[in-house]
Amino acid sequence: MSHLVPQAGRPLAATGIRARPLISLLPIVLVFYSFLFLPPEAEISIFGVNLPSYRQAALLMAAPALWLISKDRNGLNSIIDAAVLFIGFWMLLSFMTIYGVESGFVRGMGILIDNILVYVIARASVRTPDELRQFLLLCLPAVVFAGAIMTAESLSGRLLMRPFFASVFGALDAFAGGETTGSLVLVSEYRLGLLRAYGPFPHPILGGAVMIGFLPLYYFSGLRSWPYFLAIAVALTGFFSLSSAAFLALIVSFGGIAIYYIKPYFPNVSWWLVVAMLTLLIWVAHVSSNGGILSVISRLTLTPHTADYRMLIWEYGSITVAKNPWFGLGYQQWERLRWMTGDSVDAHFLLLAMRHGLIVPVVLLAAMGFGMIRLGMVIPTLSLRDRNFMIGMNMTMIVYLLVGQTVNFFGSAGLVFMTMVAFLASMVEWADAEKWAQTELRLMLFRRKIASAMA
Repeated sequence: MSHLVPQAGRPLAATGIRARPLISLLPIVLVFYSFLFLPPEAEISIFGVNLPSYRQAALLMAAPALWLISKDRNGLNSIIDAAVLFIGFWMLLSFMTIYGVESGFVRGMGILIDNILVYVIARASVRTPDELRQFLLLCLPAVVFAGAIMTAESLSGRLLMRPFFASVFGALDAFAGGETTGSLVLVSEYRLGLLRAYGPFPHPILGGAVMIGFLPLYYFSGLRSWPYFLAIAVALTGFFSLSSAAFLALIVSFGGIAIYYIKPYFPNVSWWLVVAMLTLLIWVAHVSSNGGILSVISRLTLTPHTADYRMLIWEYGSITVAKNPWFGLGYQQWERLRWMTGDSVDAHFLLLAMRHGLIVPVVLLAAMGFGMIRLGMVIPTLSLRDRNFMIGMNMTMIVYLLVGQTVNFFGSAGLVFMTMVAFLASMVEWADAEKWAQTELRLMLFRRKIASAMA
């Protein structure tokens, strides 16, 4: 009867999620290589739409991704898929409402490529834990390259990659309120005696968020031998961004890993109880601190003096959302104190609400919450290797959720964020199929046992 037992990560054929050739991973792997090897300066402009390397790769891989989805009977029919497609529609609608049909469509195309198209490519490419492990292995050389550049820049005290590409392609345009204000100047900033490294990323803080965001996923992946240890070491190079996001991501990642190892000493404590206790702790911190939980998160950074500024961003950003709840302001300037001259909003989900309306972050957060809860419900039924991997998946999403309160995921970092949401959707779909297959297997074995007893 052993041949009837599904292998780890390989549901029965009845689930509809079968092993696929390695070439299926090519679309999302190519997209990741495009921004881990090439910085934002490697871009072209077509019909007013800026196309950095990752957008070029995404457009190139759109057709293969759609073909893969058409060959999959499950397609894009999960709740998370519907939520992401809906927010894509709403993002475009908000821009067309604010800027007019033609201008809004052009402005919205870049956002759709970065968020929706990349999500679709990731969903088409990765459907099972085994494919996700293969993706992590195939991307490892590019991750190592990005980490090596960040390390070299920080230790040498000199920006290397982006100035070189700027000399070839020209400096990027700087934007404020959606309008060009001149050429972008890369600032060399030092913290703890080290240079804040850019690497191939749009900003040091995003480099730290992306690199350390890989840590829980690689740590719990089940990969073996030297690739496993190399991947963990390279993920830690995100520290050389010397950024608040990196520091916060490290705290969350190490905290999650520590809980994983402490929990077996308390066998009667379930993961649901752990989550409930952490939620209660967050709630207590929120109601007992001046400024709420956002103030606490902001102060858990390398530069806690910026916490007050972040709180002001939330205060005036929330007022902006309240005044423009349906379609937001687009790239228009938002009301704030006169001395708050910076155009950036260091809060991803708040910026989504300010730019496109409250419905976009609400639907996105609801979809992510649904996926994480659903995955948590199925985790106990999986094999140990896949169970740990799915725990790592949920930890990765928690990292992005918390870091997203202090940073805006723009450029390639936004692409990585939406890719992780897509991976979450795929893992939920696979886990549900695996659970269904296991139930069918138990019923089949039970019927055979009854038939044998009656024979």
